Amino acid sequence: MKNLSENQKVDPSVECLTKLFSEDFIRNTAVETGFIQRERKIDPVILFWVIVIGFGVNFLRTIRGLKRKYENESDIKMSISSFNDRFTPRMENFLKKCVTPALEYQAQEPCLNLGDKLKNFKDLLIQPNFE
Repeated sequence: MKNLSENQKVDPSVECLTKLFSEDFIRNTAVETGFIQRERKIDPVILFWVIVIGFGVNFLRTIRGLKRKYENESDIKMSISSFNDRFTPRMENFLKKCVTPALEYQAQEPCLNLGDKLKNFKDLLIQPNFE
């Protein structure tokens, strides 16, 4: 991502995320999963952050929007087909491998003390009843 000037402050949630997902971790995971075999136009670190921070409700809602954001952050222009070609099972595996340690870390937070009935569960899903 583009460097911040000296007087710009980093949002605390972004700072927390960058500690969980270091640049080395993201690059190594991209190579390990085969998502990146040689780094040319796609920088796995920039693409990871564009997807993680940019995609969601009221943010970028299309692949074209992600592509424009990636181009803006990387200062590299590419065709839409070249960008689309990155969305493969290898990319899915890369993203899963990146996110899994963070989810496990979050689940181990000391403030998340569950009662005796729930302490052996790794995951808990609460679904609202919309009747």
